[in-house]
Amino acid sequence: MQAECRRSGLLRLAARLAVGLSAIGCLLPAAEINHLPPSPATPFLRLREATLGYHGPSADFANLTEIRLGWFGPTNLDDPLTGDLWWAANFAMQEANAETSNLGFPTSDFRRLPFRLIPRWAVDPWGTGVSQLTRMVYDEQPLALIGSVDSASTHLAEQVVAKAQLPLVSPITTDKTVTLAGVSWMFSCAPSDTAIARVLVEAVLAASDPQCEIANLKSGIRPRLALLAGTDHESRMTMREVLKEFSRRGRLPDFRFDVPPGAPTLAQQMAALAAVHPDTVLIIAGAEDSARLVRGVRECLPGAPASLPAPSNKPHLAGKDAGAPSCLIFGTHSMSRARFLDLAGPAAEGVRFPLLFDPDAAEPAATRFVEQFTQARGHPPDYAATLTCDATRLLIAAIHRAGPNRARIREALAQLSPWPGAAGPMAFDGTGQNTRTNLCMASVRNGTAVP
Repeated sequence: MQAECRRSGLLRLAARLAVGLSAIGCLLPAAEINHLPPSPATPFLRLREATLGYHGPSADFANLTEIRLGWFGPTNLDDPLTGDLWWAANFAMQEANAETSNLGFPTSDFRRLPFRLIPRWAVDPWGTGVSQLTRMVYDEQPLALIGSVDSASTHLAEQVVAKAQLPLVSPITTDKTVTLAGVSWMFSCAPSDTAIARVLVEAVLAASDPQCEIANLKSGIRPRLALLAGTDHESRMTMREVLKEFSRRGRLPDFRFDVPPGAPTLAQQMAALAAVHPDTVLIIAGAEDSARLVRGVRECLPGAPASLPAPSNKPHLAGKDAGAPSCLIFGTHSMSRARFLDLAGPAAEGVRFPLLFDPDAAEPAATRFVEQFTQARGHPPDYAATLTCDATRLLIAAIHRAGPNRARIREALAQLSPWPGAAGPMAFDGTGQNTRTNLCMASVRNGTAVP
């Protein structure tokens, strides 16, 4: 009986809607109905072509004794992955405080106030970490937030700022879904996975083409492309864009082997990889897992060259011994992290990947940062450290322009685009995503990433 009643109710509602639509149609002359403009071919909202904004209440922060910026990330300088980021953010902060003291602002000017980072983090960001962040945002009242060290925890911070209404600047997240959430307070300084995938797939296919031509002539079999894919959030987001680009070009990987992050052993994946004898291996994983996978590939595929092929008039024969298999190894931008180069060691020689930071000797700010960082940390900065310094500098510039007002700081971040960062230009689209696409490939030579 209940089902029948529900069905009859739906039928009555449909009938009323039909009558209402007919009545609306009767209000328009027939000629006018025939000449109504056609519906657009694409009925979907293109969010990146729109411009997100904030139109709610905003107020200046009064009686400030310092300008507080939140930091959602680890603060252990000895951490091999995140210590460089914490150092870079503090370097930009100290640099700004030193400049402020020398500019001679009036005593009443808020720009005389020193900047201070308020950090919050936990080993489990999904549990106590986000709780500590929420408490810090409401208790410490920072003007803006910097973070985080990966895309998963950045998504957590984004939920907090959406409610608390303060700008969030992400230094290194390449996951484009971070800004597609439609949160107008979100800004992402790194190039997106889409831009990374384009240059990476182009390089993989370009390297395979000469081999493909020879293989088709001799055996009718195209070179085999194997994908080693991490299952963590960061790797899955990058892999999605890479596979999309491969699909767009009509050439998907022939084999795929998933690797859990920090897996205690890679024996199963390496045995399966050796069995298919790939000509090219593409690794999509975090910096530490990429290093382990590169070492594993070198061990299970002895023909994988440990250096770039030498120049030759016949590209398909360059760097190949007579009758010996040759396997090229490609990876994502995570291979340009200092941690990858440190862990992979000699096995990294010849590996190719997209480069997000190529120091410009003609840029004084970039040169000064590289020199100070290298002296303090014992190695040159990678893209993650440089982007963290850029993100902090950009946020400080926005605060100096807008004043102690969160809404105006958000507007200033958008208005400062395009902004010349040390790691490259930052030009935000309507959602706050950096639209930079001028990326290049690099390879490892003598332990250094060379464009």
